[in-house]
Amino acid sequence: MPPPESPSATPPPSSTSSMSPADAQSYQTKQDQANVAAPDHSMPLSRREIDKREADAILEELRRREDDEYLQAVYHYETDPEGRLKNLFWADADSGIDYLEHGDVVVIDNTYQTNKHGLTFVPFVGLNHHRAPAVFGCGVVSDRSLDSFVWLLQAFMLSTYQKRPKSVITDGGDAVVGAVRIVFPQSSHRICSWHTDQGIAEHLHCSSQNEFRSLMYDACSPAAFDARWHGFLARHRTAKNQRWLDAMYEKRELWAAAFLHGKFFLGMASDQRTECLATDLHTGLHEGMSLMDLFDHADACIDRFREEAAELDRKAAMSRVALTTKHRYLEEAAARSFTPANFFLLREEIKMIDDFEMVPETMAPVPGKTVYTVRLKRRRGVLFHVEWSDTGKKDDVKCGCRKMEREGLPCRHILRVMCHRYMSRVPECCALRRMRRRGDAKYQRLEEMEGLGRQVFDLASEDAQEFEEIRGFLERWLEQRQGSVAVAAEDDVVADEDGTPPAKKIKLFDE
Repeated sequence: MPPPESPSATPPPSSTSSMSPADAQSYQTKQDQANVAAPDHSMPLSRREIDKREADAILEELRRREDDEYLQAVYHYETDPEGRLKNLFWADADSGIDYLEHGDVVVIDNTYQTNKHGLTFVPFVGLNHHRAPAVFGCGVVSDRSLDSFVWLLQAFMLSTYQKRPKSVITDGGDAVVGAVRIVFPQSSHRICSWHTDQGIAEHLHCSSQNEFRSLMYDACSPAAFDARWHGFLARHRTAKNQRWLDAMYEKRELWAAAFLHGKFFLGMASDQRTECLATDLHTGLHEGMSLMDLFDHADACIDRFREEAAELDRKAAMSRVALTTKHRYLEEAAARSFTPANFFLLREEIKMIDDFEMVPETMAPVPGKTVYTVRLKRRRGVLFHVEWSDTGKKDDVKCGCRKMEREGLPCRHILRVMCHRYMSRVPECCALRRMRRRGDAKYQRLEEMEGLGRQVFDLASEDAQEFEEIRGFLERWLEQRQGSVAVAAEDDVVADEDGTPPAKKIKLFDE
């Protein structure tokens, strides 16, 4: 990925307005000239100073990496009025590629103050197509003020060519929450459930904790949430926890399922996966580390993540999973399309298909769109509505449970409707690229041909003459194809040096 046109060391503005592409272009000046002291609107007492020699060493290393055609480092830094390094962000070309592929959900983890300067280390992390960590960049801030986090998020935006994430997950700190609202106003935002759980344990009596968690996870309407919230306050509010409860209510749209249901977070916030994403990056950090030690530590972790992702790609290309469900055609097609980590999640939904049945009364409100109703066999009063739109080449499918929108994988209700429609593979709209295998072109072509073939065979089977025409065409094509393979095998027979012909090689013209 080529570096941005603007010099990578150019600092974003320190104001709290969201940076536009025009703002980024206005900072196209020479690298060292651009890094002048930015006005410091907030200088908290907790501000830590970075040793000048360490700052010079790290910036020199980043300049070297910027000029390296393989690394193509992108970095931004900010200095205080005395010219001392205040905040720093860095990434490389591979980080940019990972972000373009997997940057729809970004976890901003600013929970660790480390190294001998007491700086806050802030990695920007997400999930790759194997549901393993991918790092999009790293930052260091010398204080935890709103201005510093706004600056850091704007620096991150410059490294991504102003491509904003769909969703952001952070802790509940006021400064980082405020910065996300300023820099990513269109992105969905939520607080990591691990941080909310920490607050529950600290401020609520054990007898009320599960009731509060039900407010977190029950996907009721906002009006129903408010009614339940006031009931909770009447039973459990005390002088000690009132301030915390008031603050949580102000942030309710960032942690309650009533407001987050249907927003795309890949399931990370619900299973607390955000906390373990950056564990390796934080493991081993200690107070005695220099800034360069921190830089090297992050490098080593990121390299290991990338090596592991490449190994998972290799294993996925070679692996063939055992089929275990009754829906073997659907399961096999899913195993070909999705990476193993995502396939195993999807297979749990496939296993549940037979627990549901179709409701005979199906509505068709508008042409080209059908609404199917699915219900659980054991609880017939619980209904799920699946809306299926046939829009030419691509279908559009939505279910009222919103699992597809939340996690990026189709739900059991959609899969049940697929069986009702005699489909044996997941439609493209439900097979996101970020969930799929990489580089398995043969299986991608095979899936497309299977889908097209089913449509042709279904139509041709209704007419005897068309059936014979299609069958004859396929038989002639197969005979010609097999003849081409045989000729290619003869052409590939080459004698060894002693004149002995080697074993025949079969050359397949499928690339």
